Amino acid sequence: MPTPSRRLGSGAALLAASIALGCTHAPPPQPPGQSEERRLAVPEGWLQGSSLGIGPGVPVVFMHGVGGDHHLFAPQIREFRAARRVLAYDQRGCGESSDAPRGNYDLATRVSDLGAVLDAIRLDAVVLVGHGEGGQVVARYARQQPSRVVGLVLLAPLSTDAEAARIASTPESEFRPALERWQLGLLRGALEETRTAVLEATRMARDPATREMLRDVAGAELATDVNAYPGPVLVLLAPGQTAPKGLRPDVETGTMSAGSHWFQLDTPDPLNARLREFFKPLDAAAAAKRRHPG
Repeated sequence: MPTPSRRLGSGAALLAASIALGCTHAPPPQPPGQSEERRLAVPEGWLQGSSLGIGPGVPVVFMHGVGGDHHLFAPQIREFRAARRVLAYDQRGCGESSDAPRGNYDLATRVSDLGAVLDAIRLDAVVLVGHGEGGQVVARYARQQPSRVVGLVLLAPLSTDAEAARIASTPESEFRPALERWQLGLLRGALEETRTAVLEATRMARDPATREMLRDVAGAELATDVNAYPGPVLVLLAPGQTAPKGLRPDVETGTMSAGSHWFQLDTPDPLNARLREFFKPLDAAAAAKRRHPG
């Protein structure tokens, strides 16, 4: 498998934690020259990612979607690491993370991976930000562990996508062309560098993982998971996109004015401004809790 050439800039905090669980396999030795990239051991494999930054802000976790990797959040990692811990990693079967034993890439496994990562680096309360299918992962975790999630953000969330369901069941010989056509539709309005980064990440993703992510996108459980989470929720849509049906009335929604489905790369400054606005009261509440514990 080729190794991606994309890397984030230099920084201080590293993802060096690993956990010892019943079936955990130690990750292979880390190649030299990757000061901000670490492999974190999880049950039956490892996840490649970055954990950067230091500061009083509530830690934030970014979760990529179908066929992506954590580098697709590079502008957000650079922006927010100055004031808080920022974590992003490649989901199983994507980027440089390990494959799943027995081909188990289902949503429950990927949600469990998120919990294992938070435990490993000792993050007790976080903001979760999911892009596309990554929204299913973070919303399901927030529903299951609401006490550990102080805020939930969905970027261009995908749900009940009939075309994704069709592609997920496409024969092997037709799968990659069908997947690329679907992604090129979502890349309308993208910068050329966004298009290159997304398609490169997709080529790295393994087909079984990608098919399972597409099945998530075809499902209709996203609104149920979001509505079951009692905390604040922000949903930001790509231009021309409609919000998932059935979201509870107090969910804050907005639409980006430009860019593609991957607007975190196309128009990072407006997105980062919206995220800062969402984080502000959460940071204030966390600071007040530190001053007056209990």
